Amino acid sequence: MPDLPLARPATRSRPAGRRALVALLLLALLLIGVYDEQTLSFLTNMWQRLLAAIGLQHMAAAMQQGINGGITKRLLPAVATYAALYLGICLLLLRLLLAPAQWRVAVALYAGTLAVYVGIVLVGKLAGDAVWAYRLSRQILDFVVSPLPLAGLYVLFRAGFGPQMPRV
Repeated sequence: MPDLPLARPATRSRPAGRRALVALLLLALLLIGVYDEQTLSFLTNMWQRLLAAIGLQHMAAAMQQGINGGITKRLLPAVATYAALYLGICLLLLRLLLAPAQWRVAVALYAGTLAVYVGIVLVGKLAGDAVWAYRLSRQILDFVVSPLPLAGLYVLFRAGFGPQMPRV
C-alpha cells in the first residue's frame, strides 16, 4: 500500500514536464520570430566563418549569385538553417501536443507544402526566372515558416478534424 502514493507523483510529473517543454518551445519560437533579423545575422556570420574555414566561401558566393533575389537576398545556408530550426520547433511542438496519427498528418501536410514550394521554384527557373513563380513560392515559404500552420493544425485537430485521438 505505501507504494501507491509514490506512484502518483511520477505520473503527474510527465504532464508537468511536457507542459514545461511545450512552454519552452513556444518561448523559443516566439524569440526566434521576434528576433528574426538578429537570428539570421548570427546564422549568416556563422555560415560565412564556417565556409571560409573550410575554403568554400567562393563556392557559396557563386551559388548565391545564381539565386533569384525573389527567393532570398540572404546567404542561402543561413536561410535554410533558420527555416529548418523554425520548422523543427513547430514539428516538435505538434508532436508534443497531438496524437501520433494527427502528427503524421501534420508532417505530411508540411512536407506536401514544401514540395509545392520546391515545384514552383523549379517551374520559375524553367520558365526563365519567372517573377510570378518566385513571388508565389516566397509567399508559400513565408507562410510555412510562421506560426500560422502550427496554430491552425493544432486548432483543427483539437476541434475534431483529421484522425481522431484514441479515447482513454
